[in-house]
Amino acid sequence: MDDSEKLRLLLVTKDFPPDVGGIQTWARELGRRFVARCDDFMVVAPKLPGSAEVDRELPFPVWRVRCTRPTFAGQVVLELPGFLKRRPFDTLLGAQWQTAMPGVIHRHRGPLKRVFTAVMGRELLTRHFSALPFGAQAYSRARKATLERVDGMFPISQYTQGLVEEIGVSTERSKVVLIGCDTERFLPVDAESLKRELGLHGHKVLLSVCRLVPRKGIDTVLEALPEIRRRVPNALYVVGGDGPDRARLEARAKELGVSENVRFLGHFPQARLTELYCACDVFVLAAREVRPDVEGFGLVLLEANACGKPAVATRSGGVADALADGETGLIVEPGSSLRLAEAVASILTDEQLAARFRARARPRVLEQATWDRVTSDLLAGMDGFSRGK
Repeated sequence: MDDSEKLRLLLVTKDFPPDVGGIQTWARELGRRFVARCDDFMVVAPKLPGSAEVDRELPFPVWRVRCTRPTFAGQVVLELPGFLKRRPFDTLLGAQWQTAMPGVIHRHRGPLKRVFTAVMGRELLTRHFSALPFGAQAYSRARKATLERVDGMFPISQYTQGLVEEIGVSTERSKVVLIGCDTERFLPVDAESLKRELGLHGHKVLLSVCRLVPRKGIDTVLEALPEIRRRVPNALYVVGGDGPDRARLEARAKELGVSENVRFLGHFPQARLTELYCACDVFVLAAREVRPDVEGFGLVLLEANACGKPAVATRSGGVADALADGETGLIVEPGSSLRLAEAVASILTDEQLAARFRARARPRVLEQATWDRVTSDLLAGMDGFSRGK
């Protein structure tokens, strides 16, 4: 972006550390790069317990708004005019349509000239205020009106771009920009120590890392495991993460007779997550679409690929943008444990196929999905929309 040095950018997000999640990571990693490429940069986020400790470690300032998360956008609407008088930002990027809305309302009042928004997915499917008379209709109208009035949209996948069209908004001013991966953190490392600790030696290891909720499809992998073990007798399924579905999943493993072949690790230390990826032979994400909770992208697939590991995933949400089918892994249609088993077993039993996926996995992430690439794509997109390109 030729004039990025002149850009005064405000990134507004209701999801930001110390909270943990994909949008929180997106905002933090972009912030670390925007601050070096803009004349002025700041994040606007809710004030949460632990915010001060987080903010001290960041290389950019954060304006913390006192509010509850549901009232965040409304509070920013009230406080933004006064703030812009003190610090004249000319461009606002919302992490969601709700956080772009204050910019749409106050654009051209004072220094703010341009407003953009990311599109993550779930925010286009929720129906807030449905308990109130005409509440859901009013919420939907506000969402549509905001998206129609921003200067440009950045969906994180072709799937989320489709959701924009689904609610009746033109994607003429839309550019898909993938979520990035921290390739300096996620990279091939020696995992022998962790394999010994977890007793993984002598096994072909399937791995899933996620919050244990029904949408993540861990039960589908469990149902595929008997067929996988028929073809690969030493297959072992390792599940990193915890959540409300854990008890049901452990009971389901017993019903299927595979409890001895599954390791539920519970909450796994983030500091050793790269080792965990590197300890597996194939990563598995069998997510299914349970609206409004959808897999807008599938960042774990990028992380596994960045560690040089092939992956198998079900075609759900934005997965097809995260995993290159036939290049860095395999994508199967959802709803069939047999198809999933066949895909996993093919990688575990065909070393030539697995080697081809491993060889392409990390280079593809480095080419298409680093945070530096995402930052450049967003800046170029903002510039292009502003110039009418």
